[in-house]
Parts: sequence; structure tokens; C-alpha cells
Amino acid sequence: MLQLVAFVFLCFVWGTTWVAIKVTLEGFPPFLGASARFIVAILALSLYTRWQNISLKVERRDFPAIIISAFLMYTLDYGLVYWGEQYLSAGVTAIFFATFPLFTGIWSNFLFRHERFRWHKFTGLILGFLGIVVVFYDQLIATHFSQLVILATLAIIAGAAGGAMSVIIIQKYLNHLHPITLSFHQMLQGIIFLGLFGLLLESPGAVQMNNRVGFALLYLGLVGSALAFTIYYWLLQHLSAITLSLIIYITPLVALVVDYWVYGEVVAMRTILGMFVIFAGIALTEAERYRNVLHHRKLKTSVRNS
Repeated sequence: MLQLVAFVFLCFVWGTTWVAIKVTLEGFPPFLGASARFIVAILALSLYTRWQNISLKVERRDFPAIIISAFLMYTLDYGLVYWGEQYLSAGVTAIFFATFPLFTGIWSNFLFRHERFRWHKFTGLILGFLGIVVVFYDQLIATHFSQLVILATLAIIAGAAGGAMSVIIIQKYLNHLHPITLSFHQMLQGIIFLGLFGLLLESPGAVQMNNRVGFALLYLGLVGSALAFTIYYWLLQHLSAITLSLIIYITPLVALVVDYWVYGEVVAMRTILGMFVIFAGIALTEAERYRNVLHHRKLKTSVRNS
């Protein structure tokens, strides 16, 4: 039950961060904006670890995996997502970032051989991706696929591929670390990488802070990063990487629901159809796990009754 609550919480939080990223880009260049977000997050984690007396020590043998996974997650994933979202709407960004679960399945099954290949899982992942395309089809067509849009698209997909590989590395080599300890060290390395790229490619003088940008930055740092990544890494110790990557399919739908509640945006029939396709894909991907859970419950019931 706690895992389900955590999963739903992450879907809600990361469903709102697409818009928050767009807001921070009003006042920050992409790489400096991403590094500022994680500076806020790491400061919060530092205070929390002191308050709760959580050790941040890690073994020397863990550092190569931490550094590689941090580069893939923060520089390649978040750096490219921030850069790409300058030229794409939040919805279109969500379409291309929805390749994340597909890459998770590919890396997990074929590169790291972390999970056994299952056709129904890949069919479900593809269905989920097609559902995202259906939901945001109008926004996708509206881009007219200009040169910058194509470059931004490639950047988002490359970021998704990098982030997915990072998750597999974490689950394979770093799952023994405390989630907060892992979040802290990953973000620390990520800030170094993002900061270097920001200073080399961008001008700190371009930063224009106001209340709106500041609030979005705090929300992304405290809730969307410090809290969310700690929960995410905890879930990664209990669920498969493919299962957890399905969050990417749900977060855009959360953004649509928030738009409807806050701004009264009309939900089109195509959107509803796309949602059904997404949830059908998720159900297909998770079918085996559901069957195993039901079988386990039946066994427990029969043992109790015997």
C-alpha cells in the first residue's frame, strides 16, 4: 500500500514539474537553471541528513557508478530536457520523453540483462507511448518540425535514453545505498557537471529572478527533486525499473487534469482515447506482476484455511 501511495505521489509531483521547468526557463538559461534546481535540493537534503543523523558516507568502490549514473541522469537527462523545452511545449516535451520506458526496457533486457525479456511488456510500453502521441497530437503538429524543433526533439530523446540507463545502473550497482545518501551524492556530481556546462555555454548575467521564477525553482528543488528522488530511489529498491518508468506515461495526464481543474481546459475526445490507450499499455506491461500477486494471495489464503 505504501508503495502505491509513493507511486501516485511521484506521478502527481512530476506531472506538475513540466510546467515548473517552463517557468524557470523564463529566468534561467537551461543548464544554469537545472543546476540551480539541484543546488536547492542538495541544501535541503544536507539539512535533513543532519537533523535525522543519516550518514552520507559511501564506499570508494561505489563512486564510479555514482559518477556515471549522475552524468547520465543530471547532465544528459535533465540538461538536455531543460535545453529542449526552450523550443517545445511541455506537452510535446512529454511525448518525446515518454521514450524513457522504452529505453529502460531495452537497456534492462539487452544491454545489462537485468530483467528477462517479455513480449507483453514491450507491447505495453509501445502502446503507452502511442497513447502519449494521441493525447498531444495537436501540439506535436503545431511545431511544424522546424530545425530547432528537430534538434530539441533529438535532445529530449537522448536525455530519456541517458536517464533510463542511469536508472538501470542504480538498480544494478547502487541499490544497497540509503535513498537519501544516493540522492545526495548523485545530485552533488550532477551539480558539478551541470554547473560546468552552464558556465562554459551560458552567461550568468542572463539570469532574471522574480517571484514566479523563484517559487518554481523552490518547488522543483524541494518537492520535485529532494523529496521526489528520495522516494523514487526507495521505490527502485522494491519495484522493477520498467514498472517504475511507467510514471513517465502518467505524469502528462496529471498535467492535463491540473489544467482542467485550474484553467477549465476542455478535454477532447482524442485525449480520452489516448488515456485509454496509455492505461491499456500499462495494464499489459504489468499483467504478469498482477497475476503473480493474485497467485501469491491465493496461496496465502489456502494455507490459512488448511
